[in-house]
Amino acid sequence: MISSLLIDFDWNTALIRFSVNTVFIGMMILIITRHMILRRFSFTFLMISLIVFFLCFTLKNFDLNLGMALGLFAIFGIIRYRTDPIPIKEMTYLFLVIGVSVVNALANKKISYAELLFANFIIVFITFGMERLWLLKHESRKMILYEKIELIVPDKKELLLDDLKAR
Repeated sequence: MISSLLIDFDWNTALIRFSVNTVFIGMMILIITRHMILRRFSFTFLMISLIVFFLCFTLKNFDLNLGMALGLFAIFGIIRYRTDPIPIKEMTYLFLVIGVSVVNALANKKISYAELLFANFIIVFITFGMERLWLLKHESRKMILYEKIELIVPDKKELLLDDLKAR
């Protein structure tokens, strides 16, 4: 019984696709974490990628392929509204990580490894191009917790600026 379960599982395909997924997700995380503020999401991106990959890969033998992929996106969309707000750019990267993992896990035997590598390379190349080359103006943010609510009105703008400069 146990030996038939081990034999039926395609270890080579799982290992190759997992390696491809991990390499390209790692490359995207390196692109993403260029900015210090985004480093806090590295662990999240990697773990979600691994979970989505293995979930899709192990469940792909069922007749749910496209429906399952869309369901995963819906689940993560719902999670988006049930957690602390994540900026749009980070949500885009999260969607990208999930998408790449789903593609790598659900690719069937009709898709060669060369085509899979090409698709992953194009995604990473475009991400790199958009992040580092084309969008030269990188956004920077700083979250400020400010307790003097009475100064956060247009009439007291000067007092607010003076207080912020003093801090």
